[in-house]
Amino acid sequence: MQIPFMRLDRQFANHRQEFMDAVETVFTHGKVLQAQEVADLEALVGDFFAMPHAVAVGSGTDALILAMKALGLKPGGRVAVTSLSFVASASAIVHAGGVPVFVDIEDDYFMAREDVLLDLVQSGKVDGVVAVHLYGQMTELSEIHAEAKKRGVFVIEDAAQALGATRHGIAPGAHSDCTCVSFDPTKVIGAQGSGGLALAREHHIAEHLRRLRYHGHAGQRVYTEIGHNSQLPTVQAAIINAKLKHEEEWRLRRLAIAGAFTETLQRMPHIRPPKVRQGNTHIYHKYAMTVKQGRDALALHLKNRGIGSSVHYSMPLHEQPCFAGNHELAGDMSVVKKATQHLLSLPIYPELTDSEVNYICESLKAFQG
Repeated sequence: MQIPFMRLDRQFANHRQEFMDAVETVFTHGKVLQAQEVADLEALVGDFFAMPHAVAVGSGTDALILAMKALGLKPGGRVAVTSLSFVASASAIVHAGGVPVFVDIEDDYFMAREDVLLDLVQSGKVDGVVAVHLYGQMTELSEIHAEAKKRGVFVIEDAAQALGATRHGIAPGAHSDCTCVSFDPTKVIGAQGSGGLALAREHHIAEHLRRLRYHGHAGQRVYTEIGHNSQLPTVQAAIINAKLKHEEEWRLRRLAIAGAFTETLQRMPHIRPPKVRQGNTHIYHKYAMTVKQGRDALALHLKNRGIGSSVHYSMPLHEQPCFAGNHELAGDMSVVKKATQHLLSLPIYPELTDSEVNYICESLKAFQG
C-alpha cells in the first residue's frame, strides 16, 4: 500500500465538477482580478472568524508582511516570534523591516512560551508579537494582548494552521490587532496555488491593508505610499469559496483519523501523541507526534511500508542561515532544539480511507523502536 503524505489529487477527483464549475465561471466572465468572487471570499472568511474586515492577498506570507506595515512597524522594530514554525512566520518580519526576537516553546504544546512573550511586552523590549497557532490549535493571548494594548505593542495572530480551531469556543482574532490566514495548498483549506487573507477589527487598518496590497493605491489612480502587488487571483478565490463549503466535513474527518492515531499511540510508551490544551479545539492541520527515541528510524520504517511522513520542523528558526546576524534571542532555546529532534508528522487528510488509516496504525504498532 502506498500512502503519500499529501493527496490533493484525491480531493480534486472527489470534487472535480464543483471546482471546474467555479473555474469556468471566472473564465467566462473574464474578470481574473478584483472580481466578485474575491469579495465573496472576504465576506465568508470574515464571518467564519467573526471579524468585520477581511482583505484577500496573494499569500499568507504577504498577509503577515502587510499586517505589520499597516500596524506601523518601524525599520529595525523588534517583533517576538516562536522559533518553531514555518520560516515565513519570521521572514515576514524581516521583509516588513523588523528584527525577529525568537522565543523558546512550551514542551507540551510546542507554541511560544507565553510567560516570555508577556515579559517582552511588559518590559518594552518588543514593538510587536507574531503569535503562531501551531499544528491546528491555538495559543493563549488574552493577557498578552491586554498588556500590549496598554503599551502600543501590536499583536498579530498567525492562524495559517488554525482555520477552524477555537479556544474557549472563540476563533482566532479576538485577542489581536490582525489575524493572518494562509490558503497554501498544504493547509486545511487551500488554493490550487497560493493565497492568503488578513483580518482586522479596525476599519482604518483594513483600508491600509487594501492600499498596501495594490501599490499603495488610494483611488483615482493616486498612490499615497509604496505598496505591493499582492492580489488574490479571482480563480483561486472561486476555488477556495467552493472548498470552504466542505470545511466542517473535512475537519470532522481529520478528527476521526487523529482519534485513531492517538488511540494507537497511547499503547506505545516511546511515542507521545499530540496534547490538546484545555479549552482548545484542535483541527489537526498536522498530526505531529513526539518520538522519544528513534524518530528517523520510525520515518524509515514507515517509508519502507509505503507511508509518507514529514518533520515539522527540522531546524529551529533561530538557527536558519537566512536569519544569521539579523535576529535576537529571548533567553534559553533548549526546548525547541529538543523538539526538532523528536517531532514527526503522519499523513492526515480527509481523503484517507479507513483501510489506509488502519494500515498506518498497524504499521506504527509494528515499529520496534
